[in-house]
Amino acid sequence: MSSQRRLSAILAADVVGYSRHMQRDAQATVRALNERRAIFAERAAARGGRIVNAPGDSILAEFPSVIDAVESAVEIQKEIAARNAAVADADQRMQFRIGINLGDVIVEDGALYGDGVNIAARLESLADYGGIALSANAYDQVRDKTPYRIVDRGTEQVKNIARPVRVYAVDMSAIGVKRRRRAWPRRAALWSALVAVIAVAAFVLFPRMERQAPQHAASIAVLPFANHSADPKREFFSDGLTEDIINALGRFSAIRVIAYNTVQAYKMRVAAPEQIMRELGVRYLVLGSVREAGGTLRINVELSDAAKGTLLWSERYDGPGREVFTMQDRIVGDIVGTLAVKLNAIEQQRAAMKPPESLEASELVLRARELMRVVERAANREARALIAQAIKLSPNYAEAHAASAFAEFQRAVFGWVEDPAEALRRSEEAARRALTIDDPGANARARGILGNIHTVTGDYEAALADAERALQLNASDAVAHALRGGILLWTGKIEESIAASEAARRFDPRASPEGMFNLALAYYLAGRYRDAVQTAVAVEPQARTVFLHAVHAAALAQLGDAEGARRAADEVRRGSPFFEVNNFGQRLLNPAHREKTVEGLVKAGL
Repeated sequence: MSSQRRLSAILAADVVGYSRHMQRDAQATVRALNERRAIFAERAAARGGRIVNAPGDSILAEFPSVIDAVESAVEIQKEIAARNAAVADADQRMQFRIGINLGDVIVEDGALYGDGVNIAARLESLADYGGIALSANAYDQVRDKTPYRIVDRGTEQVKNIARPVRVYAVDMSAIGVKRRRRAWPRRAALWSALVAVIAVAAFVLFPRMERQAPQHAASIAVLPFANHSADPKREFFSDGLTEDIINALGRFSAIRVIAYNTVQAYKMRVAAPEQIMRELGVRYLVLGSVREAGGTLRINVELSDAAKGTLLWSERYDGPGREVFTMQDRIVGDIVGTLAVKLNAIEQQRAAMKPPESLEASELVLRARELMRVVERAANREARALIAQAIKLSPNYAEAHAASAFAEFQRAVFGWVEDPAEALRRSEEAARRALTIDDPGANARARGILGNIHTVTGDYEAALADAERALQLNASDAVAHALRGGILLWTGKIEESIAASEAARRFDPRASPEGMFNLALAYYLAGRYRDAVQTAVAVEPQARTVFLHAVHAAALAQLGDAEGARRAADEVRRGSPFFEVNNFGQRLLNPAHREKTVEGLVKAGL
């Protein structure tokens, strides 16, 4: 068996809603699929390409150049759209999504392997229905070399690819191809984009918080518990335990606990306690490990005062696996007791975990959470199947219904479903089902999901009301602060928005680029241009979005730094060649705020 490496233009495609087509009429679906495969083969050959593989409803092709791949893809989508137009029943029309990447591949007996292929496949899942998505490498090869309008869709973190992938899309409507548009996160439609991304983070990270934690609150970081079990695949269990302890501690108003998102950075990184203390702005650290063997569970936990360099408390908890919730309650109680935190009556009621009827249901939900962090259609599908099993085992498990609410919400905002409105309806239904069950943690998450749904639909008043209810249940949720900051920003309450977004950053120093954008834009609208600049550049260069660059450019222009504003504006154009100034602040309800954004962007030369 011979193998070689080479740089290739890879095209990956699949059918939208293939399972639905097969359930409706298997024979007609197979017939239509074979006809479409013939189109792919014919158009690829005409451009010097070849079909490498076509398993199931997928197609993989290789081309001598990216231009050939893009031209072929456009011709394919045009022909398929023409055939679909002749089909009277819209549900019977077969659409494809296409992803194109230029990358290093391994060729083995005609087959292709490697990241070059994997990225193309991931791009396919991010494409519009009937659309074409390109990687940054592919875009660089066709930029200014084709007549097609290509739109910057921002960056995406995809499964099994270490670095975020920047995504571009061919504007099919500009070349006469009608297609159903997916809901893109972090894309040209600025505000819907932010809603999608922040909403996804809002549940994936899972804590919730009150509007303001007391200034004297004990600051604490729970570092990821180490998985000492023989099976490395049980990592989801130790991660879930870490997350649940963070959530439980967050219910106490006298404790400020750092977000799960931030502490995950220390999972693969060794750092001294005093360094973590400085980086996270905390005084206390919790470290732990989990070992499962023969149906028994051992959890080791220690609490230290990083400021003094002293160990305050350590304990080992042993018992059968079914007692994990009891152990979690004891751990949280021991931490709170050691810190001498005073609890009010409501907080005492909220402290205990709410176990399901079945331990297996709990593990299914933990696995589903892990999958949903991947933010990928296939992972979402698998997560939904696990959640359905959990609900079947424990119909009254609030966490399962809250997880179901997010899974459906995730499908809607990322365009992984034919009918996003129906997915949002199912999401709301599951969230309201969770609210009927007494479980403060799940209830907070359900309220957060409802708030996100209302934000997506533009009902900011309802969104804020649900956010406020969620915030009352947990005192340390950075994402809830960020979400609230976004709603207040759009509705024109700038100072309140700044306070909420600043709180989000205190709880999550590794705040998302979207959250940092909210804060930077709020600073800009408040006339705090230097703060806006500092916030924009606080995000690592590779993670800065087009919109952060835009705020950066506008703020520098208002400060009179023409050269700096020009460089920032160049970054905007580089990331989004068709950036439109008048669309930038379209979701700001206050006309004066929209005018101010336009003023700064025009000054910057955009």
